[in-house]
Amino acid sequence: MGGLFYNLGRQLGRRAVPAIRKSGWIWKSLAGSEDEARRAERALGEALAVEVRAAAELANDPETSALVNDICQRLEQRLRPPHHPFHCGLLRAGEPNAMALPGGFIFLSTSLVDLCERKPDELAFVVGHEMAHVVRGHAWDRMIQQTGLQALSAVASRGGPMGAWLRQQGMQVFVSAHSRDGELEADELGARLAATAGFSAAGGLSLLRRLERFGPDAAALGRYFASHPPARDRIASLTPLCRKLAGGSGQTGESMSKP
Repeated sequence: MGGLFYNLGRQLGRRAVPAIRKSGWIWKSLAGSEDEARRAERALGEALAVEVRAAAELANDPETSALVNDICQRLEQRLRPPHHPFHCGLLRAGEPNAMALPGGFIFLSTSLVDLCERKPDELAFVVGHEMAHVVRGHAWDRMIQQTGLQALSAVASRGGPMGAWLRQQGMQVFVSAHSRDGELEADELGARLAATAGFSAAGGLSLLRRLERFGPDAAALGRYFASHPPARDRIASLTPLCRKLAGGSGQTGESMSKP
């Protein structure tokens, strides 16, 4: 099941197009009000999340699920301004993976939790990182850029290239399908959010240093980490912020709104 998240697109493509068309997400996100866009985004995310749960093996681990959900709720409470309600699901997969869907649906693999050694500070960094992708719209922005307006317009017709594109791309558009700048931005915002929720921002550095020790073998962990910038670059970018946060910023919440 190593490529689980990447292969889900073959099953989701046929269902995502009607969900996109029904919600009006594309048109409202481009031309409608912010409230309309958020409602449409939520509708699309819910449709995709249902299919992920149906296609994947849910982890039967109440203790770990409770740990992840508690972290998710604590981070969500610190968002300023409040965003969608976030939901974190736990999937059983051999390869460490995480996926953030539009509307606030996040999925982690049990192997990623194990890689974090179940440490709350490290998991808070991972979940905060994925929340940042949702709030900043990284996955959807990339989706629009890659499909182009011609493909977007075809969504209103039956079938259209969007479904074929999703089946071809799989869920990679939602799994680390972000630019280097987007990944580093998510690292920063994830660390800030974790710190404001009472976790140590250094948890991110702890995880990244563990990844760095894999050296050239880091690719063996799977495509999730291989698609991110090298661990050493992420450490260099994150270290000054973690030092600042360790000194206390006095913030009561973390703003992750689009600038």
